[in-house]
Amino acid sequence: MLTGFRIAEPAKAVPSPPPEISIITDVAPGPVALYGLERLTSMLTSRQITFETLSEPARARGRYLLVAGLSNGRGTAAQWLKAAGRSPARTAEALLLWHTIRQQKPALVISGYDDTGLMYALQETTRHIRLGTNTRMALDSLKDINEKPSIHTRAVSIYTMNRAYWESRFYDEKYWSRYLDELAENRFNSLVVVFGYENGGFLAPCYPYFFNVDGYPGIRMTGLSETEQQRNLMAINRLIAMAHQRGIRFTAGIWDHIYRGGVQGGGIPGNEKAPDHPVPGLVWGVTADNLTAYTKAALAEFIRQIPVDALQFRMHGESGLKKEEEESFWADVFKMIRQVKPDLQIDMRAKELPPIVIRSAVSTGIRFRIATKFWMEQFGLPYHPTRINPDKSYLRHSYGDLLRYPKEYNMAWRLWNGGTNRVLLWGDPDYVRRFMKSVHLYDGDGFEINEPLATKMEAQPHDAVPFELLQPQHRYYDYEFQRYWHLFQVFGQIGYNPNTSSESWDKEFEARFGKMTGPLIEQALHRASGILPRIIASCYPYSYFPMTRGWAEKQRLGDLPTYAKAESSDLCQFADFDDEAGLLLTGEETARIRPAENSQWFAQAARDIQALTNQVKKKGDLVNKELGSTLADLGILSNLALYHARRAPAAVYYCLYQRTRDVSALDSAIAHERLAIDAWRQIVTSASDYYNDNLQMGVSVADLCGHWKDELGKLEDGLQKLQQQRLDADPAAMTAKAPPYKMAPAQPFDALFKVELQTPGEAPAKKSVNIRLNASAPRGIKWIRLFYRAVNQQLEYKHLPMERNGSTGEYQAIIPASDIDPGYDLMYYIELMDKSGRGRIYPDLNKETPYKIIKLIRH
Repeated sequence: MLTGFRIAEPAKAVPSPPPEISIITDVAPGPVALYGLERLTSMLTSRQITFETLSEPARARGRYLLVAGLSNGRGTAAQWLKAAGRSPARTAEALLLWHTIRQQKPALVISGYDDTGLMYALQETTRHIRLGTNTRMALDSLKDINEKPSIHTRAVSIYTMNRAYWESRFYDEKYWSRYLDELAENRFNSLVVVFGYENGGFLAPCYPYFFNVDGYPGIRMTGLSETEQQRNLMAINRLIAMAHQRGIRFTAGIWDHIYRGGVQGGGIPGNEKAPDHPVPGLVWGVTADNLTAYTKAALAEFIRQIPVDALQFRMHGESGLKKEEEESFWADVFKMIRQVKPDLQIDMRAKELPPIVIRSAVSTGIRFRIATKFWMEQFGLPYHPTRINPDKSYLRHSYGDLLRYPKEYNMAWRLWNGGTNRVLLWGDPDYVRRFMKSVHLYDGDGFEINEPLATKMEAQPHDAVPFELLQPQHRYYDYEFQRYWHLFQVFGQIGYNPNTSSESWDKEFEARFGKMTGPLIEQALHRASGILPRIIASCYPYSYFPMTRGWAEKQRLGDLPTYAKAESSDLCQFADFDDEAGLLLTGEETARIRPAENSQWFAQAARDIQALTNQVKKKGDLVNKELGSTLADLGILSNLALYHARRAPAAVYYCLYQRTRDVSALDSAIAHERLAIDAWRQIVTSASDYYNDNLQMGVSVADLCGHWKDELGKLEDGLQKLQQQRLDADPAAMTAKAPPYKMAPAQPFDALFKVELQTPGEAPAKKSVNIRLNASAPRGIKWIRLFYRAVNQQLEYKHLPMERNGSTGEYQAIIPASDIDPGYDLMYYIELMDKSGRGRIYPDLNKETPYKIIKLIRH
């Protein structure tokens, strides 16, 4: 309950010194605005700043006036804004801050179009006061702001993979208060709690965790009493109430509908036979015969007893449903939802979502959207991949063929950052700005990211004690999520407004690390945060696709022969190691980024971070525990970049050996692998004694537990195998001489090509499209090729040569109308090659989305 804020007229009987600040509010602020006001007044109290609260400005005695209220209300804020002809945008969550002079005093109008927008404006004011050394100066330096959200849903998701870890948080109201404060301050407006995801049967389904259903006495969570159920029901409803107080909507992710083992087991020891007999802590009694009827009854009760704002369903076989059950199951569930709560938002997970189920949702008339993966189950680059690996279902990876017209649903995009960035610090504003452009594809309705430490305790016994992330001597926080404040900042604040100024976090870095050291740490973290997405996109073995199998932060990604087989997860943008070997042998050309260039990118990132952290170590307060652990993370990331910089040539040489049997290539592969292992040793040194020796983040047999030093031992074992392979190699088996592999410095796009695109962003749907550009290169243009397809990942790209127009000098290619499907928008990219054999793709992925989309005009 919010108790700290009260509106009261100042006492008349006893004169008192005027307060520093008068806070003038609407007469009856809503609950979300009250939360924002309490945050503000609590901050003023903690800073020993005197203030009064009242609803009329005439009696204000403070030296500075803060006028807070809705722009469309009847309070002072609305009156002043109307008189000045000012207003926030007429849209939910819009906010406004405006400086003026009233009653010969400086005044700041803090307003919003609705309660949440007003709360955001109050939070912005509170943040400036917190980070300022002088309240008056902090308020004066707060710029006038008029902002509105760039996208409807900005969500953080939480898993419940391990019962002990989940319940250590679930019942802790203080924890949720701090956690939700973090989300609200950074303008996240949605919290998703996922029940059932490779949990070994825990919460599969979730309903008996909260209540029993009349008519189904045999369905229970084994060993759970009615008293415990009531506690769980009260806890979830309290969590939702706390979220709503902060303007945060609550989504329940119901990902398991029946437990049938298999992939649902999640590798948890002892749960292999759980579907066959009752197991303590797991649901018993749901069968094929009662599955649909029970789900309808239980879900209806769930909606009645728990005030969720949305439901998110996993739709396919990994939810426990058999393929032959899916159509009828979902048709019945949709009808029930339509009857019980027709306006309830439903998010349908896209993976293996049958078209007939989409048709059922449309025909039933439920309010739904489709939520899909942004870049498989990992933290890729900030654009939808140009071309995904076709080895798996297209809807397993991304959007497949879902972006069709006429449009019948919205899309929401889920970044599975938790599969990659599990424990290390992350924050890159430029990444998020580009990501935000990408989530507007198909007029995207929202985005969702995983919380930090998303898979903590996954695949561990449900009664296991959760591990502590950092060793005791290095902890500086109350809760582990507080380490990741900058990740919350950039995704939340830039998610709300992509033009958010860096001032929002510049001062935070200075406050935490010092005026001299803070900017250096900020630069280093921003640079380091590009490393993991680059690994995922360019040199990540595709078998590590799932969150429950891959972890680029900690895994060596296999012995060298496995690593050398890695394909990029954007097949159009990056040449893989074996591609490079083939190009070296044949002398052919490619405009894709080659491993040598990618290696240079990683090496430069490592140098940049090392240079910045060296300056910090000379200037910084190394007793600061947060600084120490931050430097440890930066050391791990910089040396991880160095590891991949050095392993890339090892992989190329190994592929050359496989193609030619030239033992000199194997010798070179071994030499570079030694250098890569040296970089991994530096990772272990950087991690030092900061982290727990057993980071239990998933299945241990998939190397999702343990520590970086464990991977070092496996790398050394792999090196011994390579050396044995060299001893066993027969030089006489050589079929060709391996060519030399040169690591030439990477050239930026602008040093090789100048391009000016002349093509509009829209075109009529049933007509040919002329793609035109001006292009030049210092060494001359050899060729330019256009690649195009519908925005449908099931299709391959077609390509055309771009011919130069003798009179205008432009290069052009005409996409024939017969190749344009009006059911989808059109996308294209351009490959350029100069006369020295150096190629690039336009647009440049280092700066922007590496393709263009033409929106078709269909009417």
